[in-house]
Amino acid sequence: MKLSAAQAKALRALARNRSRAELKAIFALIRRHEDRALLAAIAPAKKRAGKPKGDALVRELEQTLKPIMGPAQEKADLLIEHIAKRHRRKLSFQPKGLADAARQLRTKFSDDEISAGAKGLIGQLAKLYGGRETVV
Repeated sequence: MKLSAAQAKALRALARNRSRAELKAIFALIRRHEDRALLAAIAPAKKRAGKPKGDALVRELEQTLKPIMGPAQEKADLLIEHIAKRHRRKLSFQPKGLADAARQLRTKFSDDEISAGAKGLIGQLAKLYGGRETVV
């Protein structure tokens, strides 16, 4: 069986910078396995899409409102109520969670105002319920 010029050239490219023992090991590997397995082994790994990052404001609100024990919907209701009082506006939002509240509040307020509102809410709740009760 005679090799064509193109086949000989491909083998020379494969043999470049490899010892005779390495080439024998490669040929034995090729004889033992199917083409599909060999091609899968040399194919570059598929890049997976990274996990999408969440909204920075929502992450900040979650961290700020973490001390409040309760579901996210209650936290969102408290936040909207606090911001409405602080800015003297009527807000008739019915959020399902913090992400929904942030989305709805962004239509009327900036991210800084929303963030400041969350910090103000925590401060107000700390004043109301944070003090120790002493028995005299």
